[in-house]
Amino acid sequence: AHNKRGGGSPTTGYLLNGDVADRGEDASEILMITLMYKLLYPDNVMINRGNHENLEMNRRALEHGGGFFDECKRKYDATIFMMFQQLFEIFPLATVVSKRVFVVHGGLFRRDGVLVQHIRTINRRRQCPTSTEAIEDALMFDCMWADPQDFPGVSRAAHRGANCIRFGPDVTKRFLGNNSLSLCIRSHEVPNSLRGFEDRHDGRLITVFTASNYCGQTGNYGAVVIFHSDMSYTVEEHMAPPIEVLVQEYRRSGMASTPARSEQALKTVSSSEMNQSKDKMVGDIQDKLRQKIVQHKDDLWWYWMQVDTQSTGLVPAAIWRQGMASALQLELPWFNIQKTMVSVDKDGMVNYKKFLDSVNLDVEVTGFEEGWENKVVLKFYESLLRSDLTLKQTLDMFDQDGDGKVSPLEFKQALACAEADLPEAQVNAILRVIDRDANGMLNVSDFLDRFQVVYSLASGGGIKMDEATRNLLGLVGRKLLGTRSRVDTFKKMDLNGDGYIDESEFVAAMNSLKMAELTPQQSKKLWQVVDVNGDGHLNYFEFAQAFDVVDTSASGEKAMKGIVDSILASLQKNQMTLAFAFRYFDPKGEGRVLREDFKAGLRALNASQKGSHSVTDAQLEVLVDYMDSDKDGNIDYQEFLDCFSRTGSTRTSSSSNDGAPVPPKRSSQSHQM
Repeated sequence: AHNKRGGGSPTTGYLLNGDVADRGEDASEILMITLMYKLLYPDNVMINRGNHENLEMNRRALEHGGGFFDECKRKYDATIFMMFQQLFEIFPLATVVSKRVFVVHGGLFRRDGVLVQHIRTINRRRQCPTSTEAIEDALMFDCMWADPQDFPGVSRAAHRGANCIRFGPDVTKRFLGNNSLSLCIRSHEVPNSLRGFEDRHDGRLITVFTASNYCGQTGNYGAVVIFHSDMSYTVEEHMAPPIEVLVQEYRRSGMASTPARSEQALKTVSSSEMNQSKDKMVGDIQDKLRQKIVQHKDDLWWYWMQVDTQSTGLVPAAIWRQGMASALQLELPWFNIQKTMVSVDKDGMVNYKKFLDSVNLDVEVTGFEEGWENKVVLKFYESLLRSDLTLKQTLDMFDQDGDGKVSPLEFKQALACAEADLPEAQVNAILRVIDRDANGMLNVSDFLDRFQVVYSLASGGGIKMDEATRNLLGLVGRKLLGTRSRVDTFKKMDLNGDGYIDESEFVAAMNSLKMAELTPQQSKKLWQVVDVNGDGHLNYFEFAQAFDVVDTSASGEKAMKGIVDSILASLQKNQMTLAFAFRYFDPKGEGRVLREDFKAGLRALNASQKGSHSVTDAQLEVLVDYMDSDKDGNIDYQEFLDCFSRTGSTRTSSSSNDGAPVPPKRSSQSHQM
């Protein structure tokens, strides 16, 4: 439209319907060009305010619908960004064209009886409200965020976020009738048809989306609405060529004052380029789906476990699909997705345990010192070591009903008794990889052995010692344990039955092995090594730490990966919240904050999750320690956050007039590619 009719002029007006600060790397330049036209023709260039003309949206990362703050920080500074925010607050919330057409970015209202005068008097010199209880706040919010629906009334639009609504054709009809208007034009979303426009509500409402191939991958057409002097209108669709083609065309035109649109340029949008865009979109969707699966592993595991009563790890393919739809709360073609994500055996069964193990976050966390994952896992086990329980107390803690077996509930209760404060997601990560019987139970001795495996792996082999001592301790352990469990071995070594092993009992056990290489001096040295805290006795967990069990099933590695993934999934899911918290402490937009401020941001996330946190306070301390690798007291939070992102046909309206005025007539020349 701009190329065909030129820029703004005394006879041609332009109305941009919001989201001038949406995703994209050149929003500031586009906005400034538009403002220059506004200065030249102040009465004929207008810009409505969209939901993206808002501080909270702009400070989000690009992949979360923002990016404008990062663009301004990269090109200018935080002061310029805040000046843009002041400008956005001046933009009108809606515009009425020739007293007949209401143009608004989002949509209409949850409140009845709204008049244009109400919109005109809203205090808009502020950010978009976060609450919609007050009528003025609700009207302002709906102007920027509401979407249409095909059925009557008002409903919640959960996919948009808190407070967002959908409005039906009855709402549109009443609003237009009450205000003597005939048409509502709004934007805010790509039409499902991937056309540049979409008729809704019996022709009384049109969605117009100008950005073609949105975000470079959607494959949609864009459109503009052109009103003529008699208020009939034409909808013109377009598919913008790649930016490289536009640059070439601009240079070839010799910077003419009114360049004509190049048909050759439009033809260069080949089918292969569109296929590349679609492939990128599919890849992005798959990445997002994997993130959702990791975030909901507990729900998926629980859903399938209830069907898999024999703990086989298998469920029917139909149950796999139902579980995905239920846990992820997504209406997707799961039958087709199933073909790309899992194998179905000859009996129609899916191995859901193998599936859950295979889906992990592909996140390379930068800015951390090496070994942070192990330290995070160790923080939990250290709390158990410090509990210093006798063997009987340990067994009673894990086997509270005394049946000799550990159930998932008993495991969780045991951690609570030990004040381990391990979040539910991390507990489930361990339980998922510990094989149990058909009733979900495991012999308490076997359970403790497998439980210890995770700790041993995280600690890099347990206690720190020289290689010769480690080899000797390994030989001693294999001979000491033999075919017995560690619980039975511990009981045999505990001669006085007090639930601990003291130095004399340890030395007596060493002597009973009758190993030539195990001298009294070596036995004493081994005691000094295994009695890490020097309190003169070993509790069961200290004993288990000293004598590792070989992890033949790789369950320890899987559990460690599950624990770390649960932490990363929580951080990734709340990346936007963390960014907002960190940037609160960084008003200049330098991308760095003090160590204590970084910690405060992480703690605020934990507090906001109200009991469903995924990281303990002790683990948060580890994250902060390993982020401040140069120990200068400052942390590059931007680097930390970035690592989570490397992921028309002609139609004339009905002439019937049953309340609202008839919409203006659309020109028969509407569909131009």
